[in-house]
Formats: sequence, C-alpha cells, structure tokens
Amino acid sequence: MRKISASYIFTGKGKLLKNGILVIDDDGTVIDLIDTKGKLTEISSLEHYNGIICPGFINAHCHLELSYMRGMLDKTKNIVGFVEQMLIKRGGYEGDIFEKIAKADKEMQLNGIVACGDICNTEDSFLIKSKSKITYYNFIEVLGLKENQVSNKIEKAKQIANEAINSNSGIVSITPHASYSVSIPLYDEIKQIAEDNKSIISFHNQESKEEDELFVGEQNELYKFLENFGLNKHTFPITNKSSFESIAQYLPKNNNILLIHNVFTNSNDIKSANKLFPNHYWVFCPKSNLYISNTLPNIELFKNENDKICIGTDSMATNNSLSVINELKVLQNNFKNLSIEQLLQWATLNGAKALQMDNKIGSFEKGKKPGINLIYDINLQELILTEKTKAKRIL
Repeated sequence: MRKISASYIFTGKGKLLKNGILVIDDDGTVIDLIDTKGKLTEISSLEHYNGIICPGFINAHCHLELSYMRGMLDKTKNIVGFVEQMLIKRGGYEGDIFEKIAKADKEMQLNGIVACGDICNTEDSFLIKSKSKITYYNFIEVLGLKENQVSNKIEKAKQIANEAINSNSGIVSITPHASYSVSIPLYDEIKQIAEDNKSIISFHNQESKEEDELFVGEQNELYKFLENFGLNKHTFPITNKSSFESIAQYLPKNNNILLIHNVFTNSNDIKSANKLFPNHYWVFCPKSNLYISNTLPNIELFKNENDKICIGTDSMATNNSLSVINELKVLQNNFKNLSIEQLLQWATLNGAKALQMDNKIGSFEKGKKPGINLIYDINLQELILTEKTKAKRIL
C-alpha cells in the first residue's frame, strides 16, 4: 500500500484538493482519497510531491500508425494542402515504420497517457499495441466516395478489425472518416454496423471551412480535389446547412460519438449535437489545428459542454509531440478563462467516458486503477500551466 500526496490532487472532476492524500494498493488500485482540508500532518511512509497529482491522461484522438511521418509535412493553409502532401509522402517512407510506432507509443506512456482512441487505416500498429501498457480503442476508419466500392470498403475494414481483435491490440469499431470523404451508401453500412455492435464512432468534424461549403453547393478547392476520387454533384445533398447538420442523419443516434477537431463548428451545430446525439463528445486537437490551418476552435462556444470535451494529440504528421499536457498549454494560452480544473477534466474523466473506459480509469475513485500523473513546474500560486510545465506518470 502507498500513500501519495501533492501540493494539489485533481480527482477527475471538481475542485483541487490541497495537500490531499491518495491511498492506493500495490497494483495501483485506489483504496481511499483523503481531503485534509489543506492541513497535511506527518504520516508514516507518506510520499509528497510538489505539483498536481491527477489520473492518467486519455488521448482521445491519435493516428499511431503515422508516427513515421514526424516532420515530413509542411505547415499548410487548409485541409487540401495537408491531404495532398499526405498522398504524396505517406507511401514513400523507407525506414522502419514499426520502430517509429513503438517509439511513439513509449513517448505517450512517458507523457502520462494511459488510454488512447486511435485511428487505423492499416494493421501496422497492432503488434506494438498488443504489448503496450496503454489501453487502445482502435477505430478502423473507412472512406470512399464511389458507390460501386461500398462492399469492398466494408470488407476491407472488417478484415483490419478482425486482425486487431486477433492480435489483442484493444477494443475495435468501424467508423467513417469525415463528412466529405464517405458516400451516403457507405455511411448507411457503417451506421448499421455501429448500431448492431453498439460501438463508438470517431468522426473528423468541421476541420476546415471547405467542408461546410460543399453542402451549400460551392465547387471550392476541396470539391475540385475530391473529383479525382469520385465526387460529383450527386454525391451529397445540397442542404444549405453545415456539414455536421447535413450528415447527422447518417450517424447512429444513441452510440457514443467522438466529434474530432470542430474548428469551424458553430452554435447551431452544438445545439444540433445536443438535440440529436445524447452521447456526443467534442475532441480538440489544438496543435494539429494550428499546423494544418493555423486556426483553433472557438472554445468559448462550448462553455456549456464542459462534461463533453476531450483532448487529442492527432498524429506525428501534424504534431511534434504526443503530449496531452502540451495540448492543454495551447488551449490555456489562447483561452485565458479556462481553469486548470476544466482542462484536467477534459484530459482525464471526459476522455475515459467518451471511450467507455470510465469504470476503470479517468478518476480517483475507490476500485479504479487510473494511473497517476504528476504535473510539475506549474505556477502553484495562480494554478496555471507554464511554458516549462511537464507531466509524467509516477504509477
């Protein structure tokens, strides 16, 4: 048994506990959480840390298989520039892809990440995941605009999903990529699979303004690019609504739905999400957003969604680290009203709920085994992250 204390303890939700004490079993299971009301007395075998103790982080959105692409892509002005580079450079790497994946997995562990929602287009990451200390939820991503390829796309996704299951690399679901990259018949197939399996959907949502423009009939740069892959004027209905509102009917209503990025999401979209999807979550990946479009989501619009916000790192293709604490720094630096309690809830309990893992991780509650992170080099007087702030897993 260990007794661990710190300047502050964040339990997963609510206010920080000053000089609180976390009591854990030898295997990391929470036995008790003691609120000392800030008055810490001398206790035998007590470990005390300078900083904030919190549950292990949840990286709600990543592409581990792209870890070999660190530094390969130039910063772009929009999603088209990013995708064009991906198509050119994704297949041209001559090094050891698996070594890069293993290194990235280890980096996440060192940065205090205990669970990860990971997008998979290939089987490349499964062996590393099967040996990792991180719990993975594998989202087998499907995209395709040609209606005559629907059955082939679904069959390929099922093959990858079965490989993930057979390799013991984590939980698996089949999910659509984004509003602009999936035909209506393909949406229908994926929706049926998700409803049948009660699986989670992870969906790239409104990462670019060009996505919304497609559904009001604009033949913009994205439209012209997608024509090369089968897009035509009949692919999507012209709704004169946002991309999210336009495709919402093709997503399962009662499943957990992770909406990723949300850079151009507006207040009407948020109202629609609350009306249509009781189990929706907003996943923000700010460093990736700055890399691709130099734009951040308007976090102020989400002020009433505090229990629905999660944090992701996206991939090494658009990030120089897989660190949740670095993502939180970007948000705090750009949105000064965010409290440390809000940010840490987004990084822990909310992510665990989104991935349906909150019965085991995400908060310091009796019987859970959430991992323990120490956040250090933090401004403890004002309770804000600094440029030097780091996080590490201590259990």
